[in-house]
Amino acid sequence: MIRYFRSLLLSRLLSLVLLFLAIRIPLVFWGVPLTLPELKEMVLGERMANGYLLYRDIFDSEAPLAAGIYWLIDLLAGRSLLVYRLLPIFLILIQALRLNSVFNRHNVHPDRTYLPALLYLVASSVFFELDTLTPLLLGMTFVIFSLNYLISFSKEGENNRQLFKAGFILGLGALCYLPLVLFLVIALFAIILFASSSFRSSLLLICGFIFPYSVVLTYYLYTGSITNFLDFHLLPDWNFQVDFLLVPVDVLKILALPLVFLIFTVLHTITHAPGLNYQAKILQLMLVWLPVAVVIAIIGKKISTQALLLFLPALAYYGTSFFLQIRKAVIRETFFLVFFSGVILLRFLTFLGWVPFFQIKLTDLLVNPAPKYAIIQDKNLLVLNRDLNYYQYNRLTSPYLNWDIAKNDFNELDTYQAVFKIYQNIATHYPDYIVADPQLMRELQYKIPNAFGAYQAVTNNPQVFQRIK
Repeated sequence: MIRYFRSLLLSRLLSLVLLFLAIRIPLVFWGVPLTLPELKEMVLGERMANGYLLYRDIFDSEAPLAAGIYWLIDLLAGRSLLVYRLLPIFLILIQALRLNSVFNRHNVHPDRTYLPALLYLVASSVFFELDTLTPLLLGMTFVIFSLNYLISFSKEGENNRQLFKAGFILGLGALCYLPLVLFLVIALFAIILFASSSFRSSLLLICGFIFPYSVVLTYYLYTGSITNFLDFHLLPDWNFQVDFLLVPVDVLKILALPLVFLIFTVLHTITHAPGLNYQAKILQLMLVWLPVAVVIAIIGKKISTQALLLFLPALAYYGTSFFLQIRKAVIRETFFLVFFSGVILLRFLTFLGWVPFFQIKLTDLLVNPAPKYAIIQDKNLLVLNRDLNYYQYNRLTSPYLNWDIAKNDFNELDTYQAVFKIYQNIATHYPDYIVADPQLMRELQYKIPNAFGAYQAVTNNPQVFQRIK
């Protein structure tokens, strides 16, 4: 297979696309359940489509550009799980082909080939969570598109537009997923390697990066939500608090194969460094990529298999270098066959659970199909905890979507400011049901009776309170 995809014939490109679809599509039609992050994104997009503004009318830490994409999806397709499954397939394919095009255009490797795209597409299929439309996936699309403007030789006076574009595109990526701002480190390192005037070029890059943020800040300033934008989005992402969507052992089970492949190819490429000066600089740039990707994965609010997306460009680069350096076809083909077979086994066995070792605990990742969540349907809800499963069949009707933000108010009920703020946010549109801890609800009914006094606990679930009209 390696020998087949080393050619740039159109038939190879078509075969690559068909191979990728053959790997990805079966689980789409198999009916992989909705994940909790996807449910939250659907609820956010639905709320924004109803005319509510993020940060002002919706208290959440989602990045503004990613939220805008979810809003657009809801306008066009509503809560369509099919759209949330097909769009990531399209984005991954675009990322792989764009990265492959950049590598070939700038002669990153000695040969022009489809191997970078092949490795990118295969490695990205290791687990079905990578099939979901996350802010990180959206942001990585912009990061990969920015590479074209960063790894080319630049001459004095001719790189103004390119570096500004690179910074601008990186800014759009950070507006999808804030920790991607650290890719500026890689961009600045690329300027040191390739640009003729490092200081001037760095200013152009930073100006391009700041431009989309200046537009966003101006917009939220005029809509009266600049303070919440800073408090909810810009500041909390740097608390280095690690939260796992999957058990750490399960994350290691899934990512062990691609990470071992990456480490092995990195070591092999370093020991067989390219002779050309330009390609040696690319190798240095990709070495910087790895620690930056590790830091971004750590400072993200949740660590899961999605973190692999940060390493895929480096994996495609080092993997291609490895296969081009191995002269014996038998070794190349055997090594790739083992890697490819392992990815396919991980993708399907971790979901089907036929082998005990590959059984992955998915309770914190997938929505819960328990009957108690289906009792209430097509109602306006306020959920005062982290259990978003109640939104499977219902709508958000208050600004409090993110409990980590909402508890800043609900844990300060001894202060007049918090009580008044909660009343303002609830009184505009009382929810039909409130999901909350009974002790918290009693305190709310005592201190804010006008807003919460009309609610009574339902008989079959003491944490659900219905509004009695």
